[in-house]
Amino acid sequence: MAAADWPLQLVQQDEQLVLDLASDYALGNGLVLRPLPSSPGAAPSLTSAIHAPYSLYPSAFPRHLFEQARELQPAYNELYARVTADDRFLDRVVGGAVSKVDEFQGRLYEIYKQVQAEGIKQPLSLGLFRSDYLVHAPEGADTKDYAIKQVEFNTISSSFGALSTRVGDLHRYLLANGAYPTHPSLTRSALPPNGALEGLAAGLAAAHKAYGVDSAVVLMVTQDNERNAFDQRPLEYELVEKHGIRLLRIPFSQLRTSLSLASSTSALLYHPPASASSPSDPLEISLVYYRTAYAPTDYYTPAEWSTRALIERSLAIKCPSIAMQLAGAKKVQQVLSSPDELARFVPDAADRARLEESFTGLWPLDDSARGREALRLAREEPERFVLKPQREGGGNNVYRGDIPPFLDALEAEDAKRGLEDGEPRGREGYILMSLIEPPKGVEQVLVKAGEATGSRVEVVSELGVYGVALVDERTGELRLNETVGHLLRTKAATSDEGGVAVGYSVIDSPLLV
Repeated sequence: MAAADWPLQLVQQDEQLVLDLASDYALGNGLVLRPLPSSPGAAPSLTSAIHAPYSLYPSAFPRHLFEQARELQPAYNELYARVTADDRFLDRVVGGAVSKVDEFQGRLYEIYKQVQAEGIKQPLSLGLFRSDYLVHAPEGADTKDYAIKQVEFNTISSSFGALSTRVGDLHRYLLANGAYPTHPSLTRSALPPNGALEGLAAGLAAAHKAYGVDSAVVLMVTQDNERNAFDQRPLEYELVEKHGIRLLRIPFSQLRTSLSLASSTSALLYHPPASASSPSDPLEISLVYYRTAYAPTDYYTPAEWSTRALIERSLAIKCPSIAMQLAGAKKVQQVLSSPDELARFVPDAADRARLEESFTGLWPLDDSARGREALRLAREEPERFVLKPQREGGGNNVYRGDIPPFLDALEAEDAKRGLEDGEPRGREGYILMSLIEPPKGVEQVLVKAGEATGSRVEVVSELGVYGVALVDERTGELRLNETVGHLLRTKAATSDEGGVAVGYSVIDSPLLV
């Protein structure tokens, strides 16, 4: 199926019918967000919802590349499990220049070293990972020569497992209902099932079981005024209904005064709010699952840093631990692209080759020979690259022609600080990545806030594959290693950034071709 073949062009009246059916399905089946608050800083409504942004049709995606990405996930799970357990590697890669020039990474690294010095109370950590890819389709390449290239590997707050499952259900419903136009490639078997919600919940349940206290509860830590509650609540419902496990969903700021450690065991205790007439006993926490804490703005006050340190020092299993969060830094991704560094963690040559095939070009921005080459490329050929900081959540990267003036600004800041020889430069908190060239001419109908954004727009789709890994950080051993589902995010081709929550993308599902 050529890119221009799908989705078929419908007359406005027919497409409006598809849109009406889709909107009702989204609202009736939990494909929703809380609406934007009425004013900046206000809390969103707790009694109303709008549908989440979605694609009106599934997007064509090469079947062999979809299957390749799924098959790669266990190898990536194992790689990042080993990185998480390698203290010397994290000390060298994150504890070096990155922790010195990036204040946020530096604060995380301080807690990591503090916990190491005290002695880790809980060696198990849970990874609900997501590896994100773009299809690389250089100009003139035949479809069979397309490849998948990794954009990033997420080790914290890998979101949209529930909503991505709902969008796949939406597209299957519209097909079964006869709403879509007939097309030879549009069959039920071409719309793959998505087990992300069920699989991620099962991973949380496995970690709770490994903790070994049936009466304990899981703690999900969320952002204040969270609009994406309906991607989070279904995990709670799955845990309660299918696994008999209670989950508490509590904003980060509300934990400042409600957590403590048991003096004899370092068990993490949550103290529910109680009135004089209704005292409450503390609840033991088996697992802390972060859906926040990945950006500086998530730490509203110094108290959040204290809360993070307290949790890290506890007996509870963390998803992720500080070490696992540091393992997800972009600098780690760049260092692992070196064959010698990758061989440190993946001794088998065939396994390394499979992983390396998914790498795109990655460079440091230090004073090494490769770093100096990266600096030359970034200044002389910026249209080929993106500059990435050690951040999650979208909206943080620097693209193409914006790179040289951004590097100039970093150098000006270095000069202002009066750095001496040997001190790390501001640019060392970033990596340089080759831009991946997605297929051109692919169209889609994007639906945001109840309306299509236009009859057709040219788009780019990014595939995320979810993995679950229960890791023993003493050894890097995996007690659980599974691929559990996928996320397809689609955005206008004119947009560089790709986050759904920040408004760049919609949630999609693949039509395998």
